[in-house]
Amino acid sequence: MGWLVALVVWTAAGARIGRVAARQPTPLRVAMVVAVSSAAIASTLAVPDVAGRLDTVAPAPGLSQIVLELAWTLFAAASAVGAVSVWPILPRAALRAVAVVVYTVAVVVGIGLAGGYPVPALVFIVIALTAVVVTGVRHVAWTPLGRGISLIVVGSATVLAAAGVGLVREVSGQTWTVGSSPAYTVAAVIVSVGTVWVLVETWLRARQDLRRMDTLHSVLVTRFPEVVEGDGKGSTAVLRASDAVAHVMDALYLQAGAGMLDTDEQDLPESTAERARILARWIDDPVASDVLDTEWIALPQGMSPRRWVLELADAYTEFGTSAPAPAQADTADSAAD
Repeated sequence: MGWLVALVVWTAAGARIGRVAARQPTPLRVAMVVAVSSAAIASTLAVPDVAGRLDTVAPAPGLSQIVLELAWTLFAAASAVGAVSVWPILPRAALRAVAVVVYTVAVVVGIGLAGGYPVPALVFIVIALTAVVVTGVRHVAWTPLGRGISLIVVGSATVLAAAGVGLVREVSGQTWTVGSSPAYTVAAVIVSVGTVWVLVETWLRARQDLRRMDTLHSVLVTRFPEVVEGDGKGSTAVLRASDAVAHVMDALYLQAGAGMLDTDEQDLPESTAERARILARWIDDPVASDVLDTEWIALPQGMSPRRWVLELADAYTEFGTSAPAPAQADTADSAAD
């Protein structure tokens, strides 16, 4: 189980590192990389075989435990910097100063932790993760980003609770090792999933969108190949889905006469679904259908291009499955004629 946990957390760390490498680094992205990488190191050292091997080759005993404790301290510091980076009241220069202070304090308490004084580190972890939880709760929402933040908040709260218990035990005279509780392992998994939640959900949604738009997109780009630039090979699913939406909208604009037709006598249906059904028939056979202008393909109020294209794609697919099959001539009668 320990190896599986470490694999999951390291996979998330690799995804975040790739994200920073592919895009411009920001304080939040860098902090997320440091935080999830620290959790990955801690998860690896929580595996008894790894800890035993490290202690065997280490010049001093207990090195694995020290590194484990330092990893969770660095996790708390990076998480706090990431939380502070989204505060709107802090300018970029002040954010850099805060980050330097937080990481400096983490180094100081880490030195004390390595020297056998865990209380300052536990206090630091409690304060840092309290800031993370309070900031994160304000940004939780039913969106891909909000769901990812909620997981990070839950994971951080788990570490916060474990550190709080450890602090109470240390103050009462009991020995407590940072990162020794199974709660830290659970928290590492939750936080790692939270850091890549947006990436995974966005990719899955893009794949689903491509499947839903496939029939409509194929018909329109075959009819209007000029709307497609390049072959789209080598791009990500998210980019292909975004391009497919643009292709459909551009093709519909061309089929509607590119703004040169005017059908003011036709009133738009109040129902978006009914409008999509009419457009589906028009897309399938524009010659036999009524002439529709660009007002018909315009986005309904409050609807994004993606949602509107998916609505049309679903209506077109439904129209294709419910439309009667074309009548076929009787071959015997044809031969007789």
